[in-house]
Amino acid sequence: MSKIVEEYWSGVARRLQEEVNTFNRLIGHSGEQGKENELSLVRLMENLLPSAIGTGSGMIIDSTGNYSRQMDIIIYDAANQPTIMAQTNQTIFPIESVLLAIEVKTTLTEDELEDCIEKSESIKRLQPCGDRECPPLLVLAYHAEGTPPTVAKHVRKHDNARLPELICVVEPGIMAGNAVLLDPAAEQGYSIGVVGLHSTSDSEDRIPGEWQKPTASERARVLRKGSTFPVARLSGKQEDRIVGEPGRALLIFCAAIMDILSSTRTVPTSILRHYLQFPAREMAELPQPS
Repeated sequence: MSKIVEEYWSGVARRLQEEVNTFNRLIGHSGEQGKENELSLVRLMENLLPSAIGTGSGMIIDSTGNYSRQMDIIIYDAANQPTIMAQTNQTIFPIESVLLAIEVKTTLTEDELEDCIEKSESIKRLQPCGDRECPPLLVLAYHAEGTPPTVAKHVRKHDNARLPELICVVEPGIMAGNAVLLDPAAEQGYSIGVVGLHSTSDSEDRIPGEWQKPTASERARVLRKGSTFPVARLSGKQEDRIVGEPGRALLIFCAAIMDILSSTRTVPTSILRHYLQFPAREMAELPQPS
């Protein structure tokens, strides 16, 4: 991955996290926190997506009268599909115009994961016209309740078919989802792991499969080359702690969005693919409990 892209997205992740943390400290009301956290991600999406792609929030409907639950962020085709419900404020989206939906969580708990699954299923019950498929649901959370193994335990309780297409927890960098979406070169399946900070060679290239580890005295965060990174646990063992890389996790999440959009032929093949080749998409898989 280009070092310029790498450093830029590390800054994007830090700025996004700092914006969210600052607002959440100032405003104690959880409803207002949630709205601002959604807006922070919307602003990022609007800068990333082409002008032909619109963003909104609301419910998705089909032609038979069915409707989904309320969605935090809906990404839709604003160029090729008429916004038939946009004569006032658009809060209802025909499923044929929806490309994907995103749920935003300040903290991903077991209950919040269940809420995301129920919202995903409410989309899958809709019936698009023609040969269109139901759009996927993605989840972005700023934090998680518990360690990465705890999150993995909650995810693995559910059948893969029920789970959202992709889950990203920015801090410390947990990714879960369709394996091919996380890495186009991967085999089919549902993966979950931590996007870690690679060890590097003398020429500053990433070393595949080798992760930077905190020292015994380094706890929640570590300082590496002038930037701070979170510490993540892969298991309960002290030696299984690694340094997480939130910026790369956020970049993988955004690259997956662009891959989904290009698969619908709404946008051209994303150039991010050229900057996210192996090992830039690699993550430390979370082991199954023994």
